[in-house]
Amino acid sequence: MDKIVTKVDDKGRITIPKEVREFSGIEKGEVLFINAELGQVKLTRAIEDPVVKLKEYAEKEYEEGRTRDLRDYANEKGIKLDE
Repeated sequence: MDKIVTKVDDKGRITIPKEVREFSGIEKGEVLFINAELGQVKLTRAIEDPVVKLKEYAEKEYEEGRTRDLRDYANEKGIKLDE
């Protein structure tokens, strides 16, 4: 993809151009991580973050009754979480 120019508005916002959103698969309401370095800003889709995927998986497994609460498991194994 060629470089695309966008402008920061008076409130510090930018618009991600349609062709970039389509190319990257970014959809309305999606959460993005911002990684800033000197002279560079990188946006990363939250869905690509393995921690986010793991959280979603764990919540689904718990809701469907295929796992237990971490605190219950820790108590059974004698693991102290609050120290």
